[in-house]
Amino acid sequence: MRNCVNDLLILHRFDLRGCPARAPVIMSVVWSPPAPSWTKVNSDGDVLSSPGAEGYRGIFRNCRAFIKGCFVVPLNHVFAFEVKLIVASTAINFAWQNGRHRIWLESDSSYVVQLLSSRFEQVPWRILQAWQRCIYQISKMEFQVFHIFREGNQVADALSKHALGLDVDSWWANTPSFCSLLVDNDCMGLVGYYCGYGAIPDPIRGQDLEGLFGKWDSTGSSSGLVNQDRS
Repeated sequence: MRNCVNDLLILHRFDLRGCPARAPVIMSVVWSPPAPSWTKVNSDGDVLSSPGAEGYRGIFRNCRAFIKGCFVVPLNHVFAFEVKLIVASTAINFAWQNGRHRIWLESDSSYVVQLLSSRFEQVPWRILQAWQRCIYQISKMEFQVFHIFREGNQVADALSKHALGLDVDSWWANTPSFCSLLVDNDCMGLVGYYCGYGAIPDPIRGQDLEGLFGKWDSTGSSSGLVNQDRS
C-alpha cells in the first residue's frame, strides 16, 4: 500500500491489515575513472518492448575520463536481457580488436555482471557464438566487471536518446557534442543520486580500487592511456 489516508480507510473498511511501503533507499553515485593503462567501458542497451526494436551503445574512456571512442548500434526484434548481453560482448570485442587488454566494464544489468563474473557460457543460441568469443577474450585479458546504477551511466543514456533517430551503426572517435556536458560532469566528479526500494550492491571505494588495479597518483601521470590527449 501507499502511505496515504485513502488507502488506510479502504483497508479498514474491509477489515484488512496494511503493509506500509518501505522508505526508499537514497545513495550518491559518482562515476570513477580507471587506473592508468586501463580502459573503462560503460555499456547500455534498451528495447521499446520485449521483444522490440531499439539498440545498444558503449563508451570507452581513459584514466582522465576522456572518451576514446563510443558506438551506437540499432537492433530489431530482441529481448531486453539479450541486448544487455550483446552490448557487453560487442564492447569487449571492440577493445580486443583495438589492442586494449586491461578492461574495466560497467553495466547497469546485474544479470550481465553475474554472467561475466562467473564466466557462464549458457546463453540463448542466437548470441551463443558471440558470447563464447567474449568469454574467451576476457580470459586472455586483465578484466574487471562491476554494476553501476543508471544515475552513474548518464553518458550512455545520452547516447541512447540520440540513437532513437538512427538506423545505421555509428562510431565516434572523440566526445560527441551532444554529451560533452555530461562527460565534463564525470571529469569533475559531480554526484548523482539513486533512489530505489531494493537491495543495493556495496559501493566501490577508493581502497577497493587500489586492491584491484594497484596504486596510482591523482594526476594519472604514470603510463598507459595517459598520453592519449583529448582531441
